[in-house]
Amino acid sequence: MTDFIELSDDSYSAALAASPLALVDYYAGWCGACRMAAPMFRRVAEDLKMDLFKIDAEKNPNAREMVEIENLPTLAIVRNGKVVASLCTTREESLRAFLAEHGVHA
Repeated sequence: MTDFIELSDDSYSAALAASPLALVDYYAGWCGACRMAAPMFRRVAEDLKMDLFKIDAEKNPNAREMVEIENLPTLAIVRNGKVVASLCTTREESLRAFLAEHGVHA
């Protein structure tokens, strides 16, 4: 089972700067859609060759500012510390299409 590494405002920038390619799950503990989507995110991520992170967007406002988040859960692709794309989804087909569109393959 693939696990996302939990980040905080304190560790966010350094972890992403050290990663050539990462997927970040922005969630909130109170968010039902986030809890429902988490197993799907892990399943999709199992075959990805990239770093996997998650961050509670409600408890870490500085990290949240790095990505335009309108709804949760939001996933972001980060290359060398810079967010290149983000998507709010709970649908596996949408997530797989988003990853493929941005050159992220299993």
